[in-house]
Amino acid sequence: MNDSMDDAGCCLLSVAWNVAPLTEGRPDSRRGDIRRTVVAVCQTAGHGARAWAARHGTGTEAEYRPFLQLADVAYEIATLLLLVEDFLVPDIEREHRRWAEIEELSSRMTELADWTSAFLLSGFPLRL
Repeated sequence: MNDSMDDAGCCLLSVAWNVAPLTEGRPDSRRGDIRRTVVAVCQTAGHGARAWAARHGTGTEAEYRPFLQLADVAYEIATLLLLVEDFLVPDIEREHRRWAEIEELSSRMTELADWTSAFLLSGFPLRL
């Protein structure tokens, strides 16, 4: 059970560590950009959450929950990225659906990353 700011930080760092490397395509592709963003966001928020926990303790659910949500969204993006680049039978419609979901989740990740960053910088509870 993840029930502390330190746990949330560890979850984020785990997601960053486990993002699969780009297996095909150009490194400057949209897939590569999203992968790098997921890793950077998770590393930054993960280290920030762990540092916050070292200074302030466990934290309340309202404080650490957005960090866990960020880890969850980032994990989902990383999983979908695997599905758009690896398939047995090409299906353009399926790929378009997955990309649409990746883009939607990327927007949510940005929103959560902005919130967690503001929380860590402010030192005050923010409402999400």
